[in-house]
Amino acid sequence: MSVVMPVYNGGQYLAEAIQSILNQTFMDFEFIIIDDGSTDQTIDIISSFHDKRIFLHKNDNNLGNYPSRNIGMKFARGRYICVMDADDIALPCRLEKQHDYMEQNKETGICGSSIQIIPAGGCPKFITDDEYLKVAFLSNNFCSHPSLILRKDFLLKHQLFYNEEYYFAADFDLCARGFQVFKVQNSSDKLLQYRRHSGQISTAKYAEQQKYADSIRINQLIENLGFEPEEIATLLHLKLMKKIHIEKALKNDLKSWTETILEKNRICKYYEEARLSNFLDYLSEICLGTNGAK
Repeated sequence: MSVVMPVYNGGQYLAEAIQSILNQTFMDFEFIIIDDGSTDQTIDIISSFHDKRIFLHKNDNNLGNYPSRNIGMKFARGRYICVMDADDIALPCRLEKQHDYMEQNKETGICGSSIQIIPAGGCPKFITDDEYLKVAFLSNNFCSHPSLILRKDFLLKHQLFYNEEYYFAADFDLCARGFQVFKVQNSSDKLLQYRRHSGQISTAKYAEQQKYADSIRINQLIENLGFEPEEIATLLHLKLMKKIHIEKALKNDLKSWTETILEKNRICKYYEEARLSNFLDYLSEICLGTNGAK
């Protein structure tokens, strides 16, 4: 098994993240750390750990999060690749449970886990129904990226790596494309403590991240259902997928749009029809304000 963790100026939380991997109950792994041109004490912190399982690669320049992950994945020699962030904490049984899960589920190429938010606490619920997860990805990324385990031979077979053009949302795209060729799942096991703070991409770069995510949302219609919406339909679709209020005057337009999606799916048979229909109804009720939500 290979653990891949990029880091850029990660001094504040880095030691705790590294130690959480070294403390795993499953011990047969390599720990690939990609330093992405750090200018703080990152290298000193990594070097303070004397463990032969650690392999440190230093990028000559600051390449970014996903290019660094692609580099780490190419170095990886393990059957499975575990994603790790330099500000999170892997619970001690993470690698063991994920290894066992993948061994027992041979058709699964990507699997995430449940997480605990730190420091505030709370454990968000993740979708564990495979077919509903596939449908829900039309709207958003419902796999926690730093909790993922990837089956390396599936990635190589289908040439699946992070698309570096999606600079702040390539994990969303990776999982969305994964659904096309193998099972993408979430396990119910809580295996990671996910740290929220002002410096992380999902906080500091939220607006930019959403622009890339919008492209992925539309691209799924093109690749999975075989059609590209016109500009007005695109705006309506993005509002629907992001649960943004839609005026009741557009109710018929929205109904027509969801029927178009369902009809395209009846031809392509990509999504399970009942789950897709239920998901579109659920989003429509939220956007139109007919479910009691504000």
